[in-house]
Amino acid sequence: MFMIFGLIIGAAINGVIVGLVVMFASKLVLKESPEFADAFKACFYAAIAGALSQFAISFMLDPEAIWVPLILSMALSYVIYVITFQMIIGYTLGQAAAVAAVATAILFGLVFGLAFVLALASAG
Repeated sequence: MFMIFGLIIGAAINGVIVGLVVMFASKLVLKESPEFADAFKACFYAAIAGALSQFAISFMLDPEAIWVPLILSMALSYVIYVITFQMIIGYTLGQAAAVAAVATAILFGLVFGLAFVLALASAG
C-alpha cells in the first residue's frame, strides 16, 4: 500500500517539475507550449509507466551489470515520454520526439549542474 502511495506522490512531483520543463522545451522547439494540465498529465503518466518498466527491467537483468539497465531504462523513458506527448498533448511523432529530446537535455543539465554545485559545496 505504501509503495503505491509513494509511486503516486513521486509521479505527481515528477509531473509538476518535468511538466514545467516540458512547457519550456516546447516553447523552445515549437514556439508554443501546451497547457500546464496537459503537460502535467503527460509527465505524471510517463513517470508511472517509467517506474513500472524500470521495476520490470531490474528483475530481468543481472544486478551486477549497472550500465545495461540504466541505458535501457533511459531509452525506454524517452520512448514513454514521446508516446505520452503524442497521446495527451497531441503532438505529432516528430514534435514529440524533438520536445522530449530537448526536455531530457534540460533535465540532465539541471541534475548534473545541481550535482556539481553540491560537490563544490561539500568540498569547500
